[in-house]
Amino acid sequence: MSSTATTERRLRQLAEALAGKRRLLILTHDNPDPDCIASGWALIKVVRKVAGLKADLAYAGIIGRAENRTLARVLRVPIKPIEAVDLDDYDAFALVDSQPETGNNSLPAGTPATVVVDHHPCRDATRAAAFYDVREEYGATATILSEYLDAAEVKVEKKLATAMFYAIKTETLNLGREASRADAKAFFRYFPIMDNEALSQIENPPISRAYFRMIDQAIEGTHLFGDVAITRLGEVNNPDMVAQFADLMVRMEKIEWAVTIGRYGKDLLVSARTNLPLANAGRVIQQVVGAEGKAGGHGMMAGGKIPGGAETPKLANELERKMKARALELLGAKSRGVRLVPVRRSRS
Repeated sequence: MSSTATTERRLRQLAEALAGKRRLLILTHDNPDPDCIASGWALIKVVRKVAGLKADLAYAGIIGRAENRTLARVLRVPIKPIEAVDLDDYDAFALVDSQPETGNNSLPAGTPATVVVDHHPCRDATRAAAFYDVREEYGATATILSEYLDAAEVKVEKKLATAMFYAIKTETLNLGREASRADAKAFFRYFPIMDNEALSQIENPPISRAYFRMIDQAIEGTHLFGDVAITRLGEVNNPDMVAQFADLMVRMEKIEWAVTIGRYGKDLLVSARTNLPLANAGRVIQQVVGAEGKAGGHGMMAGGKIPGGAETPKLANELERKMKARALELLGAKSRGVRLVPVRRSRS
């Protein structure tokens, strides 16, 4: 069966799963990134076309990264915080770029997901959804939705095209990280029709002074263990910073793995990045977090959370030391750690 025929069949199954439903709420993962924002927006268009159903897009947490806030603002993405919606208005729920029981979305407890679309490893709870499409071999969830848009013959205007292009661009690092042929096809599908001026604004937003202060904090909190960099950020003012600094640290010369730990509110967050194409960062981070929390990801990037792990400084320190030790053991880091920068001595 051709890929087009397969996608058309999936759209029929999607329409069947939503038959008789009144209204759909699409949920991104918490603290959304470009991939889930664009995917959720695209799914609104798709379900309207194939199922005649009104859908809304919501997220929990914050849109923390400057680029992501600019994307939502400049492109006027129809996304709202979950506090702004009444869950009783919906009788169907979808998850994009996330799955049930991952601990990183706000699907109400005890509420089954009607629809799940994702590119992370499929979880058992996902198979209970009326419709699910999980393709681990794809580099971005937006690529799956791109195929839906084409098969449903949805006209993609400039703003959505820009969001889809940027989602695939960032998720695959310009097609250089875990990108499939389908990702490349979608990437070049949107390149001619996206808004270059809007993209430039998204990629070059004003950056807060707090971010620059956090750079200093991150550098001081980084220890190197051979080809492994472990960073303890301490308190962060937005959760995206944990992943953002993992992205930065893995770019350091002679580093193959970066693990970054931060405290946001009462939670402990951890991100892992690697530049080894055959690695399994998702499995590593699940073992680093252990039974204390939840984690997920795929080959070269992953993240996890321990709810309540930063309830007290003492608890956070204990858990951070435990996660650091697990990471070093799992990654086979044998050298003695050294600070990225020497301890600064006060001047007399």
